[in-house]
Amino acid sequence: MMAVPELYKPAWVGCPNCAAGIGCKVYPDRPQSCRDFVCGWLMAPYMGPDLKPDKCHVVFFQPDPHTIIANCDPDRPDAWRAPNVIDILHQLARTFADRIVLVRVENRFWRIMEDTILPITS
Repeated sequence: MMAVPELYKPAWVGCPNCAAGIGCKVYPDRPQSCRDFVCGWLMAPYMGPDLKPDKCHVVFFQPDPHTIIANCDPDRPDAWRAPNVIDILHQLARTFADRIVLVRVENRFWRIMEDTILPITS
C-alpha cells in the first residue's frame, strides 16, 4: 500500500476510500497519485500469488523508466529478504539490466544487482 499525499495517507496504512471487497469508492475522482500508480505485481504475469503485496509485504513499482523499487512494509522490514522476494529482485536486475533495482524500507535503501546486494548510505 503506497502513500497518497493528496489524502495525507502514509504508506502501509489503509485508505479511507477503499471498501473491502468492492474497491475504491471515489475511483472516478481518485487523486492523481492513485491515477499514476501502477502495481508491478499486477503488470508482471511471471510474479506468482506469493508475491502479491498483501502476501509478501513488498510493493513492486516503477516510478520512472530507469528504476524499479520494491517498497517493503516497515512493520515487516525483513520481508524483502524472503527467498521468493530476493529471487525475483535478482531476476529483475538480470532481466532489466538497463534499470536500477532498489529495495526501500522507510528511509533505507539497498541496490539489487544480478548476484549482489549493496546497501546505499546517505
